[in-house]
Amino acid sequence: MAFVTTTVTAADKHEIYKLLPNSALSGVIEPKLADRSEMPKGLPAGPRDTSKKLVIGWTEITLGNPWFVSVVDTAKAKANEYGYELDVQVADGDPAKTSAQIDAFIAKKVDVIVMDPTDLAAAAADAQRAVDAGIPVIALGTVPDESPILTTVLFNPYGNGFEAGRYVAQHYGADKQITAAAILGTVGNSTSESRVNGMITGIIYERSQQLGLGLSKEDAMLAGFNKFLQLKTGGSFDYPEAKLSVVSMGVGLWTEEGGLDAAEDILTAHSSKLDIILAENDFMGMGALRAIDNQGLKGKIAVASAADGFRTALELVKSGDMLVTGLCSGSHTGEGVMTLIHQIFDKGFDASNLPLGSYYPSQIVTKKNVDEFIDPDTSNPFFRYTVPQFKSIDDLNG
Repeated sequence: MAFVTTTVTAADKHEIYKLLPNSALSGVIEPKLADRSEMPKGLPAGPRDTSKKLVIGWTEITLGNPWFVSVVDTAKAKANEYGYELDVQVADGDPAKTSAQIDAFIAKKVDVIVMDPTDLAAAAADAQRAVDAGIPVIALGTVPDESPILTTVLFNPYGNGFEAGRYVAQHYGADKQITAAAILGTVGNSTSESRVNGMITGIIYERSQQLGLGLSKEDAMLAGFNKFLQLKTGGSFDYPEAKLSVVSMGVGLWTEEGGLDAAEDILTAHSSKLDIILAENDFMGMGALRAIDNQGLKGKIAVASAADGFRTALELVKSGDMLVTGLCSGSHTGEGVMTLIHQIFDKGFDASNLPLGSYYPSQIVTKKNVDEFIDPDTSNPFFRYTVPQFKSIDDLNG
């Protein structure tokens, strides 16, 4: 089928947009998005039969992390609120299990499928089978390869990293050489790579403003991407024009213990010259803080996180122990998915031309604004937040 596209040609695009899709650029949005309205997506032809419960098949990567638990717990609460039946299956990080669970949902003839992709290419193929069977699919957390999903509900990994990186540069000012190390969940994961790439790029962009390097935002994005590739393949990079060096990169598998182990190795090799550790998420950032404290370096080496805004991390930002974190709530991701389902099936919302990624606005939490995000409701493990409205490609293109 021929799809309607915008008039922007490859020659008109900045080089950074020609690199899309890329695992280190998840969350980078082209100035003009291609229309997706003519792509079949399994949407219902008319209003649903409200005498029957809406049935949702949900395949989740894991429940072994509090972030994912909060996704599912919130989804279940919203399903009860809306009177929906929610069938949650857990894939344990296995793409084959995800595929089998989706095939089971197809056989069950559920009304809609929600997937948290474990493998991007496999997720696209899984979504195609569901849509071919007349069942729409919504993704969350990680954007699958080009596919007939309705959209992906997620906080922007690159955007949050970028804003956190800008804040790091603002914190140190133009005169300070920044020597950093980075910890990401795992190499090859689009969320991991994009958050760390975003942080590096945000520092470079802000340094360009501070030092008069004359880089546009897109120029800085391309420079940051190339430096991230150097870090990914060679373990370090130096960017003297921006007074920035990243001397090491560790893998922390998204956990506090993993962040502790990665930071210990980094500190053993580089503690004498290190200013800051750039952590992909709060758990690894908290592990890095423990390692710094264990080695008697508290107050000498800072930690900045790109996500997630857990209540514990907010308290660390408030106390000054953590420099910054970004917003990425499991609770609000689960709520967003269920809100979108409710809008489509019960409110007549037209979801035919949503982007592949429906990103929540990029935001960071610093000591200056942290009180705005600490929720008085202590049962909320994350920050205070209102899920934004979903926007079509027409809305985004203006």
